[in-house]
Amino acid sequence: MKTVRVVGITGGVGSGKSTISKLLEERFGAYIISTDKVAHDLMEKGGISFNLIVEYFGRSILDDNGNIDRKKLGAVVYNNKAQLEKLNSFTHPFVLKEVQRLIKEKARANYKLICIETALPIEAKLDKMCDMIWYIYTPEDVRVSRLKKSRNYSDEKIRAIMDKQLSDKEYRKHSTHVVLNVEDKDQIINQIDEILEDTKEEKL
Repeated sequence: MKTVRVVGITGGVGSGKSTISKLLEERFGAYIISTDKVAHDLMEKGGISFNLIVEYFGRSILDDNGNIDRKKLGAVVYNNKAQLEKLNSFTHPFVLKEVQRLIKEKARANYKLICIETALPIEAKLDKMCDMIWYIYTPEDVRVSRLKKSRNYSDEKIRAIMDKQLSDKEYRKHSTHVVLNVEDKDQIINQIDEILEDTKEEKL
């Protein structure tokens, strides 16, 4: 009997991780876990990360409704390594724990494919949880064009984000497969079909 396969979906900003994840959900019946969404939920009012962050950084980072203002919090940790590490200690361990819980829950619900979408393969410990890690590769110029068009990001903002993420070489090092995301949907589906077909025997 085929058991669940857990696939890490990683890559830099603008590479199309969410697009690939949506395709996996719609076409292959995958359950998608976004570490960004998990982190966001844990930072909602009353969440464990919310409580730890407010206790440490103070209520000055809250908006008028008592929610964490990400811009205010970002300004506090920007270019401050110690403060950023402290913030990460209030989020990463709990995100990891929740991802592990969701994997077990969805496996029991008979999902055969569970995908973890993240830009942080090392922090998310994908190598410990995944059967495969797919690096969604898109040339930098295409990523920049996408981010300008879809998110209206400036060159400066795009560069600042990219500089904080892994390099192409590092992403490849921490991945088992590369999915090229510059073609149309059919080309992407063909790549996914090939990877899943080539690896299906491993989980039988």
